[in-house]
Amino acid sequence: MALGAFCSVAGNVSFECSGGSHVPWAATTFPIHSRMMNATDLNSHGGKPVGITIANDVWIGRQALIMPGVHIADGAIVAAGAIVTRDVPPYAIVGGVPAKLIRYRFSQDVIAKLLAIRWWEWSDEKIKQEAAFLTGPIELFIERHASMAA
Repeated sequence: MALGAFCSVAGNVSFECSGGSHVPWAATTFPIHSRMMNATDLNSHGGKPVGITIANDVWIGRQALIMPGVHIADGAIVAAGAIVTRDVPPYAIVGGVPAKLIRYRFSQDVIAKLLAIRWWEWSDEKIKQEAAFLTGPIELFIERHASMAA
């Protein structure tokens, strides 16, 4: 599992990193590769590794479950109690069982600018200097850093 910078993970969140997906179309749903053949981090039919990737500035709500192979992109929010079975796009808000797109946090134009600015790669000193803009209205932040977003 890979976890990016500035992520917030609430209590009782579960990450299913063991490849716990079972294949209903095979002769058995039993995880033969991981239980009998000492394979680790493989899906139950011996496929490629199925790690979880959480990008930067992601917020995962209480009691969410993140399934194997999922990538949660920069700036995304996962609602409490969600079961995430598919990749989550940048700055998306997802929730439910299984998790579905509720809405995006910002317009696609703003999302593109935030992805270009990549504030999570700044030094701690710069983040402290920009704290008022990072936590204030998005329009002011984008305006202030427009040259980076071009």
